Amino acid sequence: MNREGVPGKSPEEMYIQQKVRVLLMLRKMGSNLTASEEEFLRTYAGVVNSQLSQLPQHSIDQGCCDGIFQVRDRR
Repeated sequence: MNREGVPGKSPEEMYIQQKVRVLLMLRKMGSNLTASEEEFLRTYAGVVNSQLSQLPQHSIDQGCCDGIFQVRDRR
């Protein structure tokens, strides 16, 4: 990952933003976060709100391959 490629963001800001995004995706997929991970999300609530708006809106259960299996089943 090229951290120098994002103007105006320090490496620490990028780390926080990426960690928040990963934790939110894990939570959305049904993973149980540790107490320290939940605390991290509470600490950076502003980043969490920003990242929530950028997450995919479809359900995680709707995998990218659903259409592939439907086509295959029709044969």
